[in-house]
Amino acid sequence: MYVHRWPVRERTGHPRPGRPSILTLTQALHKRGTAGEPIPVGLKALTDLGVHIRRGQLHLIAAGPGTGKSALALNMAIKAAVPSYYFSADSDAYTQYVRSAAHLSGWTTRQVEWAIEQGQTTTLDATVATVDIRWNFDASPDLDEVEQSLIAYAMIYGWPALVIVDNVTNVDAPEMGEGHAGLDELCAFFHDLARRMESAIVLLHHVTGVYNDGMNPIPLSGIKGQVGRVPEVILTLHRGGTEHEGYDLRVSNVKNRGGKADASGFTFARLGWDPERMMISG
Repeated sequence: MYVHRWPVRERTGHPRPGRPSILTLTQALHKRGTAGEPIPVGLKALTDLGVHIRRGQLHLIAAGPGTGKSALALNMAIKAAVPSYYFSADSDAYTQYVRSAAHLSGWTTRQVEWAIEQGQTTTLDATVATVDIRWNFDASPDLDEVEQSLIAYAMIYGWPALVIVDNVTNVDAPEMGEGHAGLDELCAFFHDLARRMESAIVLLHHVTGVYNDGMNPIPLSGIKGQVGRVPEVILTLHRGGTEHEGYDLRVSNVKNRGGKADASGFTFARLGWDPERMMISG
């Protein structure tokens, strides 16, 4: 079993791990700091569904490949406009630059790629620089790197309000074992991290084979590895619409500890989805 070694950093203001607490609920509420505060991800359709991304909590977004989970996470981070840290193990710096620049400028991804090829990115560079996101592009970060990266960020900026891990299965954690138990323990690691940093952590994850086409609602049972125990909020994604009518991205709240949920996946919010410009609205 992995033993979480949270370094003691007095400048962060967090208590020493393992220090006992004996609190009433009222005391706990008023000393919680920023924990529980919602991150303003700018998607009203999710709020109307009762879904909130909250500081101090763990969230999981699961979908088939190419469905749009990375795009949704990036849109959330950009729209939130809060200090954010993005572990982009699944996508390289070039890909994330193209996506971010397209979203922010309104250009298509092909236009952004052309500008990069021509060396004409001055305007795009200035636009992308307005977003308060720091990045880690290690394709397989281990748990120590995750911790040390966040501590380094905190020493300069304070703890990030939002942390995205894309994808959680890219995290190198052999000490946590194989299969379902290892994934469950990995989620527990990030859950503990969210509590201690008072950050909203969003993990991106895969689904089982039958749901990989992204065309049908995905139930809680469709998440790969059955890692539904730990996260406070779990969202699954599937696509709708056509090229002629326009696409939409459908977000099911299959687990929601703070509100209503439908484990079947058939209750979902519809978000506007423009893949050419990496824009999600709703």
